[in-house]
Amino acid sequence: MAVLSGGSRQAGSLRVALAALVPLAGAALAYALWWISDRLLYVGPLDRAQFGWLVVVPVWLLTPVAAAYALRTLDRSARAKAAAVIGLILAVASAGLFWSASAFSNCEFGAVRSPGEWVIPSLVVGLVIGGGFAAVCLGATAVARRARWWVVLLAGAGSAFALVFLAILIATPFLMSGGCQRPL
Repeated sequence: MAVLSGGSRQAGSLRVALAALVPLAGAALAYALWWISDRLLYVGPLDRAQFGWLVVVPVWLLTPVAAAYALRTLDRSARAKAAAVIGLILAVASAGLFWSASAFSNCEFGAVRSPGEWVIPSLVVGLVIGGGFAAVCLGATAVARRARWWVVLLAGAGSAFALVFLAILIATPFLMSGGCQRPL
């Protein structure tokens, strides 16, 4: 009997991991598309800003919708575990990316802050993105359990769009203080 319960626990953990993999793959795809467009500057007839708004942002906005359908069959505790995994991984990745981009700017006259001074702002931005995305996925999942697909689309994509602007509002004060010293 103990083998069966251990096996069912493993199966439950596998279901949680697979359900968490869907939004993580969507976020990774959005990042990869952004990274490619940022390096190429042009993707076909689109410059990187057009490509970002026409391709990257919609992929990011649709990720909570895909997550909602991946998470909706899980019970409450399994959904919470999956959301915690999603939020933690995205928080760490976002904080790391924000820190590496802001702490090591290419300044001719030296940086205003040391890399260590960017740790706390990076953690704040990472927590907002990771925690916000996990909350958006859970919210879209709650809608998917009781509403039609177009309501899930509106709720998931709309919440993800709001999260984009929340992350910008949180990150902007840290970035507006300037990263490079001015010449005397």
